[in-house]
Amino acid sequence: MKLYIYDHCPFCVRSRMIFGLKDVACEIITLPNDDEETPTHLIGKKMLPVLVTENGDAIGESMDIVKYIDETYKTPVLTMSDDSAIEAWMEEATNLIFPLAIPRWATSDFEEFRQDAARQYFINKKEAVLGPFPRLLAQTETIVTEISSKLETLNGLLVRQERNTGRYSLTDIRLFPLLRSLSIVKGISWPPRVDAWLREMAVRSRINLNDNIAI
Repeated sequence: MKLYIYDHCPFCVRSRMIFGLKDVACEIITLPNDDEETPTHLIGKKMLPVLVTENGDAIGESMDIVKYIDETYKTPVLTMSDDSAIEAWMEEATNLIFPLAIPRWATSDFEEFRQDAARQYFINKKEAVLGPFPRLLAQTETIVTEISSKLETLNGLLVRQERNTGRYSLTDIRLFPLLRSLSIVKGISWPPRVDAWLREMAVRSRINLNDNIAI
């Protein structure tokens, strides 16, 4: 199998997680961010992740990839129910996390941005939606204060006992990439339970956090 990804992309992180959690082998291929040809050839549009299965089929939605791997290889691990409170938390937190993370991704040394043209492609696309990155970065202090308060709320929502049994939920698959995205931001106040959960999931899913390159 081959999984085409961008390292920074939270949707790609979702698809990567299930391979680590289940110890299923897969070739991970990071594409330049401006490579439109490869994903368009595979699934008809410029979007990642894309999984090419052992049968040669292409799957292009992150949660479809997650469910396919969980149901096809070994014993399913996504057997816990979704957590509606955490799902609601994510809906609110997303609007704070991405304005912090996206302009920082644009200046970081991710493989998909190693070529100047690929980095500028990303900047042009995202600034067209979010506005100039310097303006977003100037709002850092305000947004960090807001998200730190939100993280305190999440701290009270998280329970860790299910992770001890090797069982997970789709909420876990959605939450980890969101918090990993936030790990590239300096000055975040991580409550103890959130920090422990995030680092445990990083180890279990075999996906690095970005705190070592935080800006």
